[in-house]
Amino acid sequence: MTISQESEDVQDFERRSATYERSLSQVFFFDWIHRAALDAVPAGIRPESILDIGCGTGRLLRKAARHWPAARLTGVDPAEGMVKEARRLTPGTQFHVSMAETLPLPDDSVDLVLSTVSFHHWQDQLLGVKQVARVLHPGGVFVLVDLIMPFGLQRINRHGRQVNPSIVSGMFTQAGLEVQAQRRAMSGFLLVTVGRRAGE
Repeated sequence: MTISQESEDVQDFERRSATYERSLSQVFFFDWIHRAALDAVPAGIRPESILDIGCGTGRLLRKAARHWPAARLTGVDPAEGMVKEARRLTPGTQFHVSMAETLPLPDDSVDLVLSTVSFHHWQDQLLGVKQVARVLHPGGVFVLVDLIMPFGLQRINRHGRQVNPSIVSGMFTQAGLEVQAQRRAMSGFLLVTVGRRAGE
């Protein structure tokens, strides 16, 4: 994806930000994806801090808060309109206008990172995964969920980059994350990858 394409991508989300939370796709698509992400978090994890990359209007973070009510929540999204809506709908949560490749968080500051259906928009996916590894505490977990087109349908999806399981696993490894699990969900249209930063 070129910088101009990425800019158009962000502008598209800017245009949709005011109505995004009320879209039927939230109930019939994203809620299922969010459930897959939260279900993929390893049992026994009790995060004190959670980051959602590509947080949109903060819907996944609000669900995460029901699982871990004491956790400190942070969201980042490159679309300023999405962040504005997220701040309105999710008080008490810290939000930043930011790309995955330039996370505005300190090293070793997050226990759990979530990202759902934003990875294919990242301009430099490896750099983004390295940023995730940087902000994770040793032993911290990254749950990445993104669309994957079954063989023969790749040409239909021209929105962003295609997600390949082996390439995603390779990026995790290059960034210093141990791949703990990888599976398909939603009839094969989602790829769920769980990584852990080496350490505790």
